Amino acid sequence: MAIHERSLVEPERVLRKERLVIDGVDVSGDWNLVILPRVIEDYDLDFLDEVLKQPEGKTILQCYQCSYCTASCPVHNYWDERYNPRHFIYLARLGLIDELQKRADVIWRCVSCHKCTHRCPKGVLVEETLKAILKVMSKKGLIEEYPSKKFDTFFLEAVFEHGRIEDGELLFGWIEKQGYQVFKDPILKKPIPFLGGTPEWLKQLAVKPIKSMNIDFLILNAKHMLFHPKTKNWNKFKQVLRKVFDEEGVSLAH
Repeated sequence: MAIHERSLVEPERVLRKERLVIDGVDVSGDWNLVILPRVIEDYDLDFLDEVLKQPEGKTILQCYQCSYCTASCPVHNYWDERYNPRHFIYLARLGLIDELQKRADVIWRCVSCHKCTHRCPKGVLVEETLKAILKVMSKKGLIEEYPSKKFDTFFLEAVFEHGRIEDGELLFGWIEKQGYQVFKDPILKKPIPFLGGTPEWLKQLAVKPIKSMNIDFLILNAKHMLFHPKTKNWNKFKQVLRKVFDEEGVSLAH
């Protein structure tokens, strides 16, 4: 299927003369826009097969490029128009590795809102499919470890240790992993919210919902930040989970 979005065309392939007259007719403007063709010689026909082998990539062939996912995507519409789920799937199915690598810095930016999956008329699990594409690219050494995968690992480590997450500890622990200075209390060594190098945008983002919380809920959250809640009998299940991780080759810090 042809690619129509102007944002997907490299600027160097777009030509436009300030004024163009053909047979005495002035066709300046959009009519004199020329997009130079490109010749694709490097593609990997096995890439799609590798994506299909991933549990997350099983629905990739159901995509018929309607672009509902891209039209629904808040990342595409409000942040970076280069983030184009429909196009990523298109490139993966054709095995256009070079083109996927050009977009490696944006493919991982999914915010997991699931609008794409909810609105897909063919039932494509779009977010899962993009994760499968990234996983295959990573396994082939085509990209470095991407930020969302680092967070997924950090999230999994917290769940593995306690059986559940604590939002504040997860958030400020992740901030610390990104290189920001985080102050911790001297006894439990827990991060103290909004002190240290916490980005200003994050402070503003967090303060708004806090203002609407009742006092009991705030106290409960503060208690959980100091003493991480744990799932009952988690240590027994943790042993089983460790065995599964070892069999699957999943590496955790714990």
